[in-house]
Amino acid sequence: MPTTRDAVYVKCCGPTQAHEPRLTALLHREFPGLVTEVLALHPTKPWMLVAEGGKKIRDAYSDDEFLRAWREVLPRYAQMQRAATRHVREILGFGTPDHRATPLVAGFADAVANEAALSGDRPDRITEDERRALAGLGPKLSDALSALAALGVEDTLQHDDLHHGNVLIREGRAVVFDWGDACVSQPFLTLAVTLRFAAAATKHAMEDAEIVALRDAYLEPWSDRASAQELREAAELGRRIGEVSRTLTFYAVARAYPGVLDSYPGGFAGSLRRVLGEFS
Repeated sequence: MPTTRDAVYVKCCGPTQAHEPRLTALLHREFPGLVTEVLALHPTKPWMLVAEGGKKIRDAYSDDEFLRAWREVLPRYAQMQRAATRHVREILGFGTPDHRATPLVAGFADAVANEAALSGDRPDRITEDERRALAGLGPKLSDALSALAALGVEDTLQHDDLHHGNVLIREGRAVVFDWGDACVSQPFLTLAVTLRFAAAATKHAMEDAEIVALRDAYLEPWSDRASAQELREAAELGRRIGEVSRTLTFYAVARAYPGVLDSYPGGFAGSLRRVLGEFS
């Protein structure tokens, strides 16, 4: 909506994102400068009015500047995650999905069991061999979550869709928006989307120095919790498990909005295949 100054934006959230307005308002209150300014919340509906945040980072920068901007955003986001642990109960109270270890494993088993009904007659639905392999991943996933928990980093808010379309740049300052897929989980799960999208956008491999530098920038605020090697190993576990978290988000969307994933490359099955690729 245009105004006499900047534009303002109305976001009306559906059932799977109903937590987003109150969550964004909490972040704006507790961590000013990290998210777009929340101007108003609807008193009864999951709607919010937010201020102009700038250009998407993918449109504002390219090449080295794009990577530099990410290296500046990620430590700020990680610092928020550390501080947000004290708000976890309130965040869950908004209806934010719970992707902590126990519900993550249970939710993934449920998603695998119901994939056939959600994929329907799509030609790219998972095969019976893939279904059996996915159904057998429970122990591997539990072991990975236990190894990650051993680091002692608390569960907290996790954006779960932190990519170059969800960061805005204005006058050199970045804000994170679109918290509709956010969940409570082990924080390092956030790296699944961030690193995968950054690698694709810059045409780098995940192991290239430019992408590794983004991971290390994110890990820097956690440097008092473990050695650099331990953090790198935990980050890799988090990145892999993060694909399971994304599957649960796709699962919720597929159930709430029948047919909406039909236009997605790979559909719901595609997210399951990414998990299988990480844990097979």
